[in-house]
Amino acid sequence: MVTRSKNQKLSTKFILYVIIPVAIMGILMALTEQKIFENRFENFAKVQFMGRNFYGVNPYFLEQRLKNIDDVKRITMIEILVSFVFAFGTSLAISIILAEIFQRKISESLKSLSNAIEAIQSNEKPNFSEITFSSEISDLAKKIEMLSEKLSERSMARKAMTSSAYHEVMTPLGVVKMELEALKDDVIPYDKSLVDKMLVSVDHISEVLKDLKNIEGGELAYSNENFDAGKETEEIFKSFMAVFESRNITFKTQFESVKVNADRKRFKQVIFNLLFNAAKYTHPGGMIKVKTGEDGIEISNTFKGELVGKSDYGTGLRFVSNFCEHHEFEFSIEKIGENVIASIKFKDQS
Repeated sequence: MVTRSKNQKLSTKFILYVIIPVAIMGILMALTEQKIFENRFENFAKVQFMGRNFYGVNPYFLEQRLKNIDDVKRITMIEILVSFVFAFGTSLAISIILAEIFQRKISESLKSLSNAIEAIQSNEKPNFSEITFSSEISDLAKKIEMLSEKLSERSMARKAMTSSAYHEVMTPLGVVKMELEALKDDVIPYDKSLVDKMLVSVDHISEVLKDLKNIEGGELAYSNENFDAGKETEEIFKSFMAVFESRNITFKTQFESVKVNADRKRFKQVIFNLLFNAAKYTHPGGMIKVKTGEDGIEISNTFKGELVGKSDYGTGLRFVSNFCEHHEFEFSIEKIGENVIASIKFKDQS
């Protein structure tokens, strides 16, 4: 909701800058003319009073009297005309000056709006603080500012989504690459089950690319369904077994059936991320443990480094965290001794 500006309207500005000065000049001109008439009448009356008897008995002076009246009328008209021209000229000059100031103020405001829009086009922060000439222009600036903020948020969301999609594609590609390298170096034997595991990774990539194509508004759309989280975790784990073996990483698993209601595709991406991180950061000769049950999922691996805080999560862990937050699951990562434990606790499904 846009708050109405407290600045004056353009019509009010026009009245202040143009109409009022003209009206004031008109009033001054009328007062000046009235004063001229009063002075002339007073002078003329004095002359008439002083020479009334004299003019009355002398015909010559009667003619002179009429001539004096004509002179007074002529001089009065000249003075009125001069005062009118002066008042009109002064009023016109002031009006032109104020009108020029008025249009410059509007031009400056529109120029500021134009500069702000150019800043938005250049992905820079626009400055609307100087646009305060009128309420109409200020309200327009506020609406443009709100639109700019929404566009910026949308752009950031799209960038985040693109980064997330890139990570989700690279994770299974990394798994396939490690499996192919292990095959090339004869670390693991070729068999049909290995191809099936690679196909799981390829299917995962396909799902991510479909998500990227169907994104609207820069946000992921979740679609919930009931499925067995234990079974899905086991299937994805199998696609990593060749990788673990090629890196001499031992593993222990305990898969129990657990029904959940969540986005199945995103859940598989979450498990992919967690297992990929476990494979990436476990040193050769280390161990990875995976356990599923009614309480949730727990993936642990040996790790000699230091954990990062939630604010420093990479794209993969942010995806996991956002997924769990959306479904009201509890996600945590902690280090106990030389083991890092990533756990997802499901909410009560009853």
